[in-house]
Amino acid sequence: MLYFIPTPIWNKDDITVRAMKLLQSLEIFICEDTRTTMKLMQMYDIPYKEKKFFSLTSFTSNTQLAHYVEILKVSDIGMVSEAGTPGLSDPGKSLIQLCNEYQIPFTVLPGANALVPAVVGAGFDTSEFTYLWFLPTKKGRQTKIKEILQSEIPVFVYESVHRMEKLLEELKLNGFMGKIAIARELSKMFEQYFTGTLDEAIEMIATKKLPIKGEFVVGIKN
Repeated sequence: MLYFIPTPIWNKDDITVRAMKLLQSLEIFICEDTRTTMKLMQMYDIPYKEKKFFSLTSFTSNTQLAHYVEILKVSDIGMVSEAGTPGLSDPGKSLIQLCNEYQIPFTVLPGANALVPAVVGAGFDTSEFTYLWFLPTKKGRQTKIKEILQSEIPVFVYESVHRMEKLLEELKLNGFMGKIAIARELSKMFEQYFTGTLDEAIEMIATKKLPIKGEFVVGIKN
């Protein structure tokens, strides 16, 4: 059985009892970053030196993935991302595909992620929405933005601190006139939610009422 185990995106209290039990009991883990998982276990006083940790990144070879399949056929394994829910916006998705291909049982635990709080906290109807992960940084970015501006339902994306202002400028250049929801630093001390017009968002940033710090989830509603 492969267990997809959500871990806190920041606040260490945002972990479920079930996730904690699995971190304690499982002996083998596949991790987006093995060092982060070890630090996480240290934080919860979970002995980890006798456990086995394997890495899974976008650069993991097919040979290594095949090795993981063989381990999964005979062992219970935990999948842990850098933070949040594995498989949502990280290489964990490839393990789901392998489990389906080789009929390996898996379960995805409910738990922490940045997307759901941002959707719930958006100040507009999100009974339907599209999630696009991170926008392309260069090639295909403008095409994707144009697709977003044609969407009839809200679109949510992750955006880095380095490109947040650029995204707002691109929306303005494309004549966006709808609502924008911005969730920043979720679960951290300076967590912040904003919903308003594009001009209001730009003004908030210009006056430093919405600091360009941390990670962002952006909702765009035409």
